[in-house]
Amino acid sequence: MHSKTIISFALIATLTIISFMSCTSGEVAVEEPSNPEVLIPFAISDTNEPFYPDNKIFVNDYSNLLHAVFMISGNSRESEYANEAYMPELFPDKMNERAEDWLNLVSVIDRFFHQSGRFDSWFELTDNSYEPSGEVDLSVYPHLVYSYHMHHRGSRFDDEILYDRLSREPSNYLVKPGRYLLGEVLKDGKFLHDDGSMDHKSMSYGLGGVHGHAYAWIIWAKPGGEDNMGIMPEEALEAWLDYSTDEMVEMYRSISRILDEAWIDEVSIYDFGDGTRWNLDAIGAMIRGKKAMYDVLYMFGTDEDREIAHTLFERTVSMFETVNQIVRPWGLPTEVEFTAEGAVAASDEVNLYDWYQFLNHIGGGYSFDREREGTAMFITNEREDLFDIIGELSDTALNGTLEYHLNADGRLVNLVSYEDGSVVDDTLRVSTAGMFITMAGNIYRKGSMFERASDWDSVSDEVAERSRALYDLKFKHIGLLEGSIERMN
Repeated sequence: MHSKTIISFALIATLTIISFMSCTSGEVAVEEPSNPEVLIPFAISDTNEPFYPDNKIFVNDYSNLLHAVFMISGNSRESEYANEAYMPELFPDKMNERAEDWLNLVSVIDRFFHQSGRFDSWFELTDNSYEPSGEVDLSVYPHLVYSYHMHHRGSRFDDEILYDRLSREPSNYLVKPGRYLLGEVLKDGKFLHDDGSMDHKSMSYGLGGVHGHAYAWIIWAKPGGEDNMGIMPEEALEAWLDYSTDEMVEMYRSISRILDEAWIDEVSIYDFGDGTRWNLDAIGAMIRGKKAMYDVLYMFGTDEDREIAHTLFERTVSMFETVNQIVRPWGLPTEVEFTAEGAVAASDEVNLYDWYQFLNHIGGGYSFDREREGTAMFITNEREDLFDIIGELSDTALNGTLEYHLNADGRLVNLVSYEDGSVVDDTLRVSTAGMFITMAGNIYRKGSMFERASDWDSVSDEVAERSRALYDLKFKHIGLLEGSIERMN
């Protein structure tokens, strides 16, 4: 076991207890800034000018740019982006520099955008200060909480101080969203919008948004977790997360009852009172959320909970296979209708941001295909063919990006036609570019058509050239994203 790991998580345990005490001591909170230290735009113009619709900034754009910085930094190791065959100059200095940028951006978002895990979806510039919308968009949460994965890859950084910072500094940002969703949004097994209503969006985004809490406990308990979350004492992790394994199991039991009542076997989807027409990103969030749910029930529950977990898995597979039948090279439609004859397109367009989100829910981080010893491992034990299906989906999606998702200048567009893949809107959105970099960094080796740079000399020229083109596209867009950030004086 590495000494830096022991030091790092000992510090987390100490800070956990201190932070938990400060959160419950009744002390007056530090006044939040009226303006963020940096501005991140909604879109980037053809001339590289930042675009802020109605003078607004959106937490989604901050979150997705954060993910892009993480992915480029975390994969700038010598076997991937920093390999001699690609950009060896990235390791270690540029890799570490981007990790520090990531930490700084976490600090900005953590201080400005939320109150105890409640994130206002946007802020508007009024009289030289940014005023919160007062609105919470639950769709932000499933990928907002994905920031845990930089911490998970912290050992890649050959810098002991940086490793400790990555382990300690994001802690508040990593746990507050899940605590908010479980404490304020979840009621009697239902995730609810601010107005108290429930629909497929509230249930999928809420369930997907708490997967970070589930993942923390799963990593803590599973074999091989001893050099990660497993170093923390149970009471320290419980204090930080605010929910024990028993409480997580009980909450998932209550959610399972709501899911069971809503499941329609004939169409392979849930109806929460708003029908069987679903947003694509909500389908992905539900799949990821249920994956976390059935692993927690399997690992920490009773025999009856394990039966529930298995049913959840079977229905998750059914959802995935149904929607996978209508994948085209350029993606899936923004909305999908589930029918007795299968899934059908309920919109004419592919929103690339939602398509990339869906793909990252299937194969990025603690996702649908994430199987490790000690977890349920239902795919490995019962449906191993799903790994090949997901690999084929990944190849199709990334090839489709290179062929259909770029304008004449090689920039990612916003919308394409579901009918033929033609460009409908060529706006370069920050969230789309950020999620592309994140998704592509996670899934590109799941199939057979892309490979990491260290293996380019052992694959066909076609695979190597295609992989280089994908790398080039990521770096083109991280350059655009990083160049769009405006520092406030």
